[in-house]
Amino acid sequence: MPSPPTVAVEILHRVDRPDVRIEELAEVISADPALAAKLIGYCNSPLTQTTRTISSLHQSVTLLGMRTLRLLSLSFSLMETRGKDGFPYEDFWRQSLGMGIAAKRLSKICGTDPDESFLMGLVYNIGVMGLGICYADEFGRRFPNKCLLNDVSVRIERDISGTDRYELGACLLSHWNFPESMVKTLEDRRYQIENSRCQFGCAERLSRLMLSTETDLRNVVDVRKEVCATYSLQEEQFDELFDGMLEDWRAYESLFNFEAIAFDSLRELEARAKRSMIEISINMERTIREMSQQHDELRQLAWIDGLTQLKNRTAYDNEVPKASEHYLRESQSFGLMIADIDHFKSFNDTFGHSAGDCILREVGNCLKRNLRKADQVYRFGGEEFVLLVSNCDFDSALRVGERLRTSIEDLRVGYDEYELCVTISMGICWVNQGQHNHFEDLFECADTCLFEAKRKGRNNCVAAMANGENAHVMVSPSSGKIPITLDALSTSPMQQV
Repeated sequence: MPSPPTVAVEILHRVDRPDVRIEELAEVISADPALAAKLIGYCNSPLTQTTRTISSLHQSVTLLGMRTLRLLSLSFSLMETRGKDGFPYEDFWRQSLGMGIAAKRLSKICGTDPDESFLMGLVYNIGVMGLGICYADEFGRRFPNKCLLNDVSVRIERDISGTDRYELGACLLSHWNFPESMVKTLEDRRYQIENSRCQFGCAERLSRLMLSTETDLRNVVDVRKEVCATYSLQEEQFDELFDGMLEDWRAYESLFNFEAIAFDSLRELEARAKRSMIEISINMERTIREMSQQHDELRQLAWIDGLTQLKNRTAYDNEVPKASEHYLRESQSFGLMIADIDHFKSFNDTFGHSAGDCILREVGNCLKRNLRKADQVYRFGGEEFVLLVSNCDFDSALRVGERLRTSIEDLRVGYDEYELCVTISMGICWVNQGQHNHFEDLFECADTCLFEAKRKGRNNCVAAMANGENAHVMVSPSSGKIPITLDALSTSPMQQV
């Protein structure tokens, strides 16, 4: 358990005596030069508002008076309390001093004694130190040193030790002969954990705000709102209270060599918080843009076929149905085509799968080269490719299909010492003014045309209209091949797709 310095213990014993004289306290204090120096420094600070320079302990004692002297000397002496290594003592006493300052400022509003409020604020969380020393290993596993004071909660304390800071703190103060009223303050607090609207609950929030290294505008707004609601203050009164705390801190920080606070007023803190919020917002927007870009890049990778570098089935499923809906809204005619490599299994069986891969790459490249930039080609799976040709009439769709077929027919795929000849069969579904009920029907129409092209000997284009109109036959003079329309092949009337 932590133990207060010898001087603090002696002061505690003597202040209990009703006949103690101020000279006796001065004698005890003089045994600790560092404490005496702090008291002299305190008397020369703006906190006392004295107009003359105090240069000796005797002058300090006279200026402060018995009551203030005993409370102040006890407070300063207690801040030298230490235990075994592993606990962040400097940070703890820095936060405790901040709470003492806040409690003293609030005492003027609450009507409580300022010096007692300062001391109470100083030892309010002394139980945290006790627990941190007694259960150093367990706390060390859960919290880094710098996070312990801010992250540990009463619930965690009870989980680790079976007690909490307030119960242990009350025991320590009682053991050290602190006034009964201060012991009771901690005992009562133990049963009002959720009640932050009390003098020391508000003081703790004010202290955390004053000493915070991260400026959060929401935190400023929340603390101001809670303190103003608790004490019926106007915002201007809160601002004055907080700026007064900053003045007090600047007077104390030199006495204890604590790190200075980076802002001089609440207005400056709010300005910093607003700048920080803007920076965070800008950084978040930048991060969102970068994440969106990365998402798009990953999506593109996921939508690209690794072998042919064409868009894959996933891309088809995401893009083509949406495109067909767009064409329907815009009354734009389009063609959906399925191209299948003829006798592809024979290439694999005869020359091996490497040859098949080479054929797939070359066929994919040839199809892409012979399409307009606005049109799309997808590797649908295996040896099948699906093409989407936009803004075309029926004759144009047939010509595109025939151009693609002849381009593949003229293609020579080099593999080892061989030049492989490849052909494709194509099924085309043309959609007049984008009119269709279900996209699946369009694919089924094109697939039926593909089946018919295969049945009629392969290396053919077969087309049908999605609206069931009779399609005429178009002959390509350059190749001599006839792109066949499905209704011309059927012995029975063509059913509407």
